Amino acid sequence: MKKFKLLSLSLLTAISLSVSVNISSIQAAESLTPEASVTSDTLWYSKEVPYTTTQSMWVTVTKNGKTYSGYLYNRGYAVGKPGYSFFSGTLKTGPYAPLSNADHE
Repeated sequence: MKKFKLLSLSLLTAISLSVSVNISSIQAAESLTPEASVTSDTLWYSKEVPYTTTQSMWVTVTKNGKTYSGYLYNRGYAVGKPGYSFFSGTLKTGPYAPLSNADHE
């Protein structure tokens, strides 16, 4: 009888702990207020172009209804594409105009 009580109490404790953990994780995963983060206004973008020694290029891209603009920087030769350069960088939301190309070359 003593073993039965101990076993039933252990089972009851385990069930109550697992239920409380599941409820707390559900509550923690659900956000009640929408949050706008800065990272949602940026886009990592890459492009392969015929070989060039230009250090940067200005691009404007429309993706998912948003317009992103910014500089892409020359990262060297494109892997698997002889005669091409690989450009990549982070673009920000907005149809901005480049300030000066001399600053980024």
